[in-house]
Amino acid sequence: MTEAAFRREMKNGLAGTYLLYGEEDYLKRFYAGRAQTLTLSDDATLAAFNMYTMGADAPDLDDLQEAVLAVPVMGDRVFIQYMANLNTLGAPGQKQLMEILAKVDQSSTVCLLTPPAGGFDPGKPERGKPSPLYKKLETVCTMVNMAAYPPGELKKWMARRLERSGVSMTEQAADAMLQRCGKDMYILSGELDKLAAYAQANGICALKPSHIQSVTCAVQEEDAFALANAVLAGDRGRALSVLSYYKKNQISAVAALASVSKAICDMLTVSRLAAAGYDQAGVASALKMHTYRAGLYLSAVRGMEPARLAAAAGRCREADVLLKSTRLDYIALERVICTIPAKKAGGARRA
Repeated sequence: MTEAAFRREMKNGLAGTYLLYGEEDYLKRFYAGRAQTLTLSDDATLAAFNMYTMGADAPDLDDLQEAVLAVPVMGDRVFIQYMANLNTLGAPGQKQLMEILAKVDQSSTVCLLTPPAGGFDPGKPERGKPSPLYKKLETVCTMVNMAAYPPGELKKWMARRLERSGVSMTEQAADAMLQRCGKDMYILSGELDKLAAYAQANGICALKPSHIQSVTCAVQEEDAFALANAVLAGDRGRALSVLSYYKKNQISAVAALASVSKAICDMLTVSRLAAAGYDQAGVASALKMHTYRAGLYLSAVRGMEPARLAAAAGRCREADVLLKSTRLDYIALERVICTIPAKKAGGARRA
């Protein structure tokens, strides 16, 4: 079942057990809240008697069983939300979970399983290749895929969020928002609230890219781009500063290297396309890249020889070998950064 189908089912009334899986935890939380409101009484005091919310990395199936066997108190139905990581269940745990869910009263209980992103492996049911656990659970649950929104749907969602505050956003601002803040809906919701408050305080009706740059915080994707630019510009200080952000946020050195390596390789490809006469639209089409992002890459590589980019990619490869063959961790990255050609007063040295 898709998110849209689940939304329609909510209007008709939920019954039984649903497993909300997928990448987007924001949607799981949102729909769990809606389902709870629709299932229970509007009286918060009475609703508390019939609401069971639980979850941990190590699923407590005894608590779940107790909730499933509960009867409504001063109400018609029971609402259960089980947020545990299902991947931690072994074969005995999976068997016990199936036995518990088989006891859910379809007429008096709404039970939602909402494992976190990465907390349930569905396999690829859309391709006819579900995981073994998916095949077991679909016999006792309605499976609901809470997939991450594509950029087009995210833009519509952002527009709806801002509309509640009487604020709109230009198409260019929406592109800048996704580029700067990423696609995580939890992060975006917080940044949209900041933008709405800023717009209202300053009498702004339509947000522009300049507002996005001034008000919002960049996420890791942009920091990867900043690190790549610093490496390419020979700005050791800036590169080490961005790298410290990765370390502070406990991002693995392998992940940090992967993000900057991708940015540099993309820059190399864009540089070669630009040398062949491709414009922004042509680059975006050739690389299946958003037009706004293609423009950023073209700006970053303007006047930069492909050989210099290739040399930077070679340094990333050397760091990757060190990371995977030694215990240097971030030291390997720092060594690479400290050996990049530094800038001169009249411009950057060639790699």
